[in-house]
Amino acid sequence: MRTRFLSVIVGFLLVSVAMSSCLNSDDEAPVYSTDATIHAFSLDTIHGVDYRFEIDQLNNLIYNPDSMPVDADTLIDSIQVDQLSVMFGVMSGDSSFTTEVYHNLLPAMNATGGNGVKLEVYAPDGVTTRTYTLQIRVHRQDPDSLTWVHMDTVADVFSQTVNDGSQKAVALNGDVLLYTSPTTLYRTSAAPGHYGWSHSSVTGLPAQADVTSLINFEGSLYMLSEGDVYVSEDAVAWQKSESLSGGVLSLVASRPSNEVTRQEAALVAIRLNGNAENEFCLTTDGQTWTSGSVVPAGFPMQNIYSVDYLTGGGAGQMMVMGMPRQQAEKTIPWFSTDGLSWASSETEIEGASCPGMDNPVLLYYGGHFYAFGGTMDGIYESVAGIGWYQTEEKFLLPSAFAGKTSYTVVVDPTPADAAGAIDKRDFIWVIFGGNGQSNEVWRGRLNRLGFERE
Repeated sequence: MRTRFLSVIVGFLLVSVAMSSCLNSDDEAPVYSTDATIHAFSLDTIHGVDYRFEIDQLNNLIYNPDSMPVDADTLIDSIQVDQLSVMFGVMSGDSSFTTEVYHNLLPAMNATGGNGVKLEVYAPDGVTTRTYTLQIRVHRQDPDSLTWVHMDTVADVFSQTVNDGSQKAVALNGDVLLYTSPTTLYRTSAAPGHYGWSHSSVTGLPAQADVTSLINFEGSLYMLSEGDVYVSEDAVAWQKSESLSGGVLSLVASRPSNEVTRQEAALVAIRLNGNAENEFCLTTDGQTWTSGSVVPAGFPMQNIYSVDYLTGGGAGQMMVMGMPRQQAEKTIPWFSTDGLSWASSETEIEGASCPGMDNPVLLYYGGHFYAFGGTMDGIYESVAGIGWYQTEEKFLLPSAFAGKTSYTVVVDPTPADAAGAIDKRDFIWVIFGGNGQSNEVWRGRLNRLGFERE
C-alpha cells in the first residue's frame, strides 16, 4: 500500500522540519546516519526449530544455509519476522516490512540468482537506500524418504542374457563391479550422471570359483574357490594366494582400521583348523592368518552381508547376516569388535526379532541398521541391531521388488573428498538377476544423504 510508504517519508520530513525550527542560525545542522544495513535477520521457528540466516553484505543477500523441511511452505506463506535489525525502516514493495505483522514469504522459497523477496532499507538520512534479496531454502524432497530409480530407464542393463548362475556386486574405487561368473565382469561408474555398463573378460579364476564370496579388502578383491583364496588388484586379473589358501570356508567381513582401538584393517574369514574345527581367522597384511575362536553353531557361512560401524565411544564393530539361518522364523545378526570372536544379537523380546528371510541383506545406512531379502516384500529397521521392526513409511522398497528372489546389493559410499552435493553418493544398488531371473538394476538413496547440508 503506497499510503504506508508515504507515511514513513512524511513522518521523517516532519521530524526534520521540527528539528530545523529549533536550531538558531549559529547552530550546526544535525547529521543523520547513512547506515542502510540489515545487521540481523531471523524468522519465527519452523516446527519448533530456529533456522539461522546469514547476511551476505557484499552481495546484499539474506539466506538460510541449512534448508528447512519439505513442508515449510505451509508456514512461510504467513510468518512473522522474529528479528530485523536496521537503523530506520524497511520496505517490501510498497509495504513496510516489520516484525509486528505476518508476511507471505513464498516468493523467496528456493529462489535463485537475483530472485526472491526484495527488502529496501532506508537510512536515517532519508536519502541512502540499500536493497537486499531474501531467499529461503526449503528441501524439495522429504529428507527421511528413500527414493528409488529404475536404472534400466537411464541406460541399458548390463546384459540381456539371463544367467543361470550366481551374481555378486561390490564397490571398488568409485565403481560398481558385477561378477556374473568367474570369467565375466561388468562395470559402471557409481558417480551421478556417469551410469553405463562395460564388459571385461576375467582371467585367473578357476571354473569352481564362488562369486558370492567376493569381498573388497583395502582396495583389493578376494574370492574363494574350493578352500583356496584368490586375489585381484584390478578386478580383471586374478591369482591364487598361496599363503592364505587351504581350508578357507568363508570370507566373512572386511574390518577398517580404527584409531580409538588402534586396530589395523583386517580381512575376517573362517577356516578349518588342525583339530578339524571351523575357526575364525583374520589377516592384516594379506599374507598370513591369525587364528581366533571356534565358530559357534548357527553362524552364517554363505551369502554373507557385513557392515562396520562405530560405537558411541568411537570403537569399531562389525555385524553380519547370511545363510544358513539358525532358526526358520528368525534372521539372527552376529557382531564382533575384533573379528576373532563373534556373538549373537538374538533377542527374546516377542515380536522384536528380524523375521526369517532367505539370503538376507544387511545395511548400516544413515545411522540405522536395515535388513531385507527373501521375497523382497519389506524392510526391517533397528537402532542397535537387536530389536527389529518393519518400516511403515518413507524408507521402503519399491513394489516392483516383490517376488524377486535373486539379487545382489551394495552401497557405494560418498568419497571423503566430495566437494558438494553433486559429488555425493551413498547409493544403495540393488541388482536383480542370476539363477534364471531377468537382469534389472535399481538405485536408491535416503534423500538427506544427497543434500548439500543436513
